[in-house]
Amino acid sequence: MGVTLSVIVLAVVILTFGTTSGAMSFISLGLIVAGMLMFAILLRTATKPETELMADERIMRVNEKAGNTAFWLVLVSITILFWSDRAWSIGIELGDLYYATIVVGTISWSVLRWHYSRKGDVI
Repeated sequence: MGVTLSVIVLAVVILTFGTTSGAMSFISLGLIVAGMLMFAILLRTATKPETELMADERIMRVNEKAGNTAFWLVLVSITILFWSDRAWSIGIELGDLYYATIVVGTISWSVLRWHYSRKGDVI
């Protein structure tokens, strides 16, 4: 709760005493939105029963399998991007590979978690 309020207060202080540049306003509004999202997550977590907060073995296994498969998907996609850049001189920079890793990893892990939890039996 303290971090949430600190972020919101920091954003208000930046808006009040900061410069009138557009970037500072954008950062302040982003901090306010982040603080309100953290507060909403805090409230949602605080109102859940204790039994819902603990993950059972099936959920843990789904997360493990999705993480493992997502890792291999990221590895293959980065390898394909790297070697296609070497072969055809596409001009892919390190920053592009970094963002591709984040996007592919996050989306594949989320989709695979959804798929394995709907599938039922995870071995």
